[in-house]
Amino acid sequence: MLNYSKINQMFNEDEDTSIYLDMLYRMAINSYEGLSRISVILIKDDQASNYFVRDKLSADNNGELFTKKVNQDGGIPRMIKSKSERVVNDLSTLKLNPRTLFLLNNGHRSSFSYPLIFKGDAIAMVFFNASECNFFADVSVQQDMLFLSTVIHSLMVRQFEKKQFISISLGIALNMGHAKDPETKGHLTRMERYSSKLAYLLSEEKGITHEFIRRIESYAAFHDIGKYKIPDEVLFSHSIFTVKEREIMNQHCRHGVDIINDVLSHFPANVRHIEEYRFLKNIILYHHEQFSGHGYPEGLKGDEIPLEARIVMVADVFDALLSKRLYKGAWHIDDVVNYMKKNAGTMFDPDCIHALVSNLSEFIEIYEAHAD
Repeated sequence: MLNYSKINQMFNEDEDTSIYLDMLYRMAINSYEGLSRISVILIKDDQASNYFVRDKLSADNNGELFTKKVNQDGGIPRMIKSKSERVVNDLSTLKLNPRTLFLLNNGHRSSFSYPLIFKGDAIAMVFFNASECNFFADVSVQQDMLFLSTVIHSLMVRQFEKKQFISISLGIALNMGHAKDPETKGHLTRMERYSSKLAYLLSEEKGITHEFIRRIESYAAFHDIGKYKIPDEVLFSHSIFTVKEREIMNQHCRHGVDIINDVLSHFPANVRHIEEYRFLKNIILYHHEQFSGHGYPEGLKGDEIPLEARIVMVADVFDALLSKRLYKGAWHIDDVVNYMKKNAGTMFDPDCIHALVSNLSEFIEIYEAHAD
C-alpha cells in the first residue's frame, strides 16, 4: 500500500514537476516490488511525446525520447474518450505493435493507464507497467494507481496553470509581432515542427531531454518577435539593405528580448521560471549567431552558441529558402540542400545539418503539411 499521507505532504514545497514525479516513482516502487515502469506522455494536437520515464528494468530507457502521431484508431483515443483507466493483465495479448514489443522485450508484462484531462481536453497520459502478468488485477493496486494518477494530474495541471498566464501574455505579444511581420502563420508552425524534429533527431548525440524538446517546440516561433519594433520602411523593404538599414534590422534580436522582459516584469518572480524563459531568450537573442563566429549580435562561436539557438537558426534558414519572400522567390529543394551543406561548419552547426539532410523527407513532409 502507498502511504497517502506522506505523498500529500510532499507537495508543500514549490519544486519542479519532474522532481516530484521522480519522488513518486521511488515511493511507488518501494511500495510495490513488481512495479517496473512509470511514464507520462504529453498529448498536444495529434502528437504524443514522452515527458517523463522511469524504468526499473532498463535504466537506459529513462532518457527515451519519442514523438509520434496519435493513431485515431488506437488505444489512446479510446481511453481519452472513456476518461477512465485501462488495465491490461497480459501485454502479449495486445496487438504486437512496435510499442508493445518494446515493453515486452524489456521485461514488462502488464499495464495500467489513465488519461489526464484538463478543461475537457486530454493533456497527458500516465502509464504504469509491472514485470508480472495480472499485477494490476487486484482492486487495491488499482486504487493506488488511480491515486498516483490523480496526484500526477494535479502536478501537471499546476505546472500548466502556472505557465498559462505568462504564456497567454507571450502569445498576445507574439500575435502583435506577427501582425506586423511579413512572414506567414505557416512559417511559425513549421518553425515549431522543424525545431522539435531536429532536437529529437539530435537527442542521443547532444544529450537532449524531454523538457528541451517541449521548450523548443513551444518557443521556436518567437525567434523574430523583435521585428515588431523595426520601422516599416526597413521591415517591408524589397531592396537589398544599406549598411544602416542592416544595422537597424539586426537589432530585432535585442528588441525581442526587451519585449519578453517587459512581459515577464508584470508577473511575480516565483512564476517566471528562470530556466524556462532563459531558454526562450536564448532563441530570440542568438538565432543569428553563426557557427564560425561571424554572426550577430555577439559574435558567439561554435558551442558558445546555445544549442536551442543553433537548431532554430537551421530551421529558420531552411524554411526561408524554401518559401517565397518579399525580396526573393522560393528556392528548389536541391538548391536549399546544397546551400545548407555548403555552409555547414561556417554558418550552421554541422551536426544540425547532418540531421536535417539525413532525414530530409520528414522535413519536406512538415513543409507540405503546413504550407502557406
